[in-house]
Amino acid sequence: MRGLAEYAMHGRRQAIIVVVLTGLFPLVYCLSAAVVGLVNLRKSATEGLIILLWSLLPAALLWMAGDSTPVILMLSTAILAQVLKYKESWSRVIMLGTVLAILTQLSLVWQEGYVAELVSIVEEAIDLQRSQGVVVEYSASEVVNLLLGFYGAYHFTTVISCLVLARWWQAALYNPGGFKTEFHQLRLEPGFAVLLAGFILAALTGVPPLSSWLAIMCIPPLLGGLALLHYLVAWKKLGFSWIVMVYLLALFISPVVILLGLADSIVNFRKRITGA
Repeated sequence: MRGLAEYAMHGRRQAIIVVVLTGLFPLVYCLSAAVVGLVNLRKSATEGLIILLWSLLPAALLWMAGDSTPVILMLSTAILAQVLKYKESWSRVIMLGTVLAILTQLSLVWQEGYVAELVSIVEEAIDLQRSQGVVVEYSASEVVNLLLGFYGAYHFTTVISCLVLARWWQAALYNPGGFKTEFHQLRLEPGFAVLLAGFILAALTGVPPLSSWLAIMCIPPLLGGLALLHYLVAWKKLGFSWIVMVYLLALFISPVVILLGLADSIVNFRKRITGA
């Protein structure tokens, strides 16, 4: 994928070709968003805006076909890339990303077609199960509500992933090793972490609308916990297998990693461990 980034950075024409072609296909449009992020990180705001506008052409076509994700992805990645470029703070990026994710979740109110299509798909799946003699103890509305509860969190995760790829590309091309150092120092701002902790506790008790944003609010401390664990693995000079274990930990006992990320924002484990 580094070759794709190198080609896109050769000039405006090459970047346009990449964002348009990769933006036409489901899932592959994540590469288009990453290139949008890379151009916004490396070049001027005007150049970043031009590439963003070109990326929105195939995104608009997919939106007309019923998939609004590419539009959300291109816009959010470009905005967060500009914040990262000028603030040089992943904590600030994650804070703004949380707000954008909540707005994305709220946008479902205006996406009646998408919700109706999802309901139809779920109902057909349940009807198929019942026709095969399977006892279904849940309703279509329950399944739809569960899936829609992760709508903002899914987009948040995808946007951050695209921005991470863009930053990694930038480091690989212009600052080798820079992204690793930057990511290892990712730590949430204490005030933001305390606010998140309060919101998460309120959400767990069912306080609306926070209860519908629980997945979104868990992502920032999860990222902070992962960054700390990456740092510890590098500090101890452990092998790649330990990185795999870190992500298995995040997958199977994510509350532990979330609590670690929240605690690190207050305690600053890196400073206490290394004395730096």
